[in-house]
Amino acid sequence: MHIWRRVGKSDDERASENSITHVNVWVHFFVVKAARAIIVARFWDLGHMQKAVALNGRFTGTSQPTGTQTAAFGLFDALVRSPERELSLVVFADPKFPGVAEWKKFPNVTVVTVPFQNWSRGRAQWWEQFTLPRLCREWNCTVAHHPIATSPAFKGNVKSVVTLHDLNFFNHPEWYSRSFRLVYAFTALPGLREAERVVVISDYVREQAARDLHIEMQRLRRVYNGVRFTLQDEIFAHTTVPYLLCVGSLQPHKNLPRLIKAYSMVKETFPELELWVVGRPQPRFSEMPELHALLKTPGVKLLGYLSDAELRAAYANALVFCYPSLEEGFGLPMLEAMICGAPVVTSNCSCLPEIAGGAAELVDPFSEQDIALGVRKILDLIPGERERWLARGLERAQKFSWANAAREYLAIYEELFD
Repeated sequence: MHIWRRVGKSDDERASENSITHVNVWVHFFVVKAARAIIVARFWDLGHMQKAVALNGRFTGTSQPTGTQTAAFGLFDALVRSPERELSLVVFADPKFPGVAEWKKFPNVTVVTVPFQNWSRGRAQWWEQFTLPRLCREWNCTVAHHPIATSPAFKGNVKSVVTLHDLNFFNHPEWYSRSFRLVYAFTALPGLREAERVVVISDYVREQAARDLHIEMQRLRRVYNGVRFTLQDEIFAHTTVPYLLCVGSLQPHKNLPRLIKAYSMVKETFPELELWVVGRPQPRFSEMPELHALLKTPGVKLLGYLSDAELRAAYANALVFCYPSLEEGFGLPMLEAMICGAPVVTSNCSCLPEIAGGAAELVDPFSEQDIALGVRKILDLIPGERERWLARGLERAQKFSWANAAREYLAIYEELFD
């Protein structure tokens, strides 16, 4: 028997195959439409529902924050906690830094771990210049905020907000090491010139930025810093020794040699008086051989770095807080002293009269005699007069809050989204 293979197909088979083909076409059509709808919805959500700002937390690379690092944390913490915030925050930071790990529990906040405390300063700066712009794009961030003056020189299509604390590195290169000046020439100046917004922390710095860096006024915004200490903070007395207090790293512009010489003059009238210096040497600043010798003056105590609780107590128990700086962008320790209950003697130059607002005794920081005269004036106050000084200081310090600063920064971000 022969077995014949059928080459052709019946009409029924052809009809069945056509039906299957039509079904496949319609299935494919609906799958593609659904996928497109999902993609469109996703991009609509990113573009309209979730405005995202990247926060550059390179400052979290230190375990002992001072100055600008303290201010950067205070601002970011207020931004994370702000009840008025409607946009998302993507924070690139090291959770080892005190307080950063708590940010993860807040809505619309993503903390991206970057092990800054395990890195050298050079590696962290490389990350900021070359890795951060790519990460901003990957996390769909339209705006990036850099809180300590340095920022990427080539930021791509990400809009940039840079906080400028002072121009000491630009106007007083003699205060800094050669390596620091070279690094800042590449990591700070290009980003400042390209940033959509440069936020300064006093009117004084705004004038400097416009005059010396030629930054257009329409790109400049002034937002005052806040104060981290409050009246609710518990303060412990730790000594009955009468002392003057100075807080700040051992930097040339802090003017410690003149303050120590002024202290020696005051001590002739108040022999039991000590001078307590809070701070530590910083390698990026110029050497000060004279200061090393003066720190051995009888009655001068170098306390090094203090915890927040220790620092509050040092402020609260000081007879006078002395801050005769040659140049400052804001003068945060002065306000911390006021809110903790210490009368303040500070300089009559740079931003310090602006921030003190009439609540401090102003002196010529280039005159040891004038610094000594200002300190004596406060020490000679009778109890009623001293209380009035303290009340003025407290009232002034309470005008500066991180909540207000966060509100103003959120408005700046919105300007860039618009």
